[in-house]
Amino acid sequence: MAESNRTESSRTAKPRPAWLVEDEPDAARPRPVRRIAGAVVASLAAAALVVFVLGAWNPWDLVVLLRYFGNPLAGAVWVFGLSLAGVWLLTPVLNEATQGRRLWARFLLGASLLLSLAVWGVAGSAFGGDYQVIAQSPDGSRRLVVRTAGEDHELRIWSGTGLAARDRGHLGLACGNVVGAFTGNDRVHVASVYGEFDLRLDPATGKPENTMGPTCSG
Repeated sequence: MAESNRTESSRTAKPRPAWLVEDEPDAARPRPVRRIAGAVVASLAAAALVVFVLGAWNPWDLVVLLRYFGNPLAGAVWVFGLSLAGVWLLTPVLNEATQGRRLWARFLLGASLLLSLAVWGVAGSAFGGDYQVIAQSPDGSRRLVVRTAGEDHELRIWSGTGLAARDRGHLGLACGNVVGAFTGNDRVHVASVYGEFDLRLDPATGKPENTMGPTCSG
């Protein structure tokens, strides 16, 4: 009787989905060291995705996000690269015939990484930039910064210190040799081959109240 019940249950049991059993015959769990490394890399990939999304969005205008995580093309390179490494560590391919999905995952991530590298190499400089502080206010709370992105140079104002520092806005184009100095915590004097400009900042926030104009000459 018990044997007939087991036979009947085996007949009525539903087959397991293919995606659950595809890897079972040949796949072995990665070794502990590999699993730990894979988990760390996968966590870094997730963290990179979060911080680069925050850097591209950046509603707080935080300088730390702007400088280090503000380039979405560089972010794509990091995310795809770390994801590929995480997949390689956590899902080894032991049988190409039965583990096709793992191969496809590697192929798609590798192709995405190569594409993101190509796009970053061509257009990455337009989204990122180098920043150079050329002057600081007497109280140390504000800085005049030259941002260089490709062939473009512009003057910007940062206020605050440390992780709380914020980008407060655009002052104008930095054309040729530009020299800047704070004549007070809320006033900036900029001199270039195109002229001299006295610029005012909002005393409370540091945002520019006037700018040098849309062109190099004002």
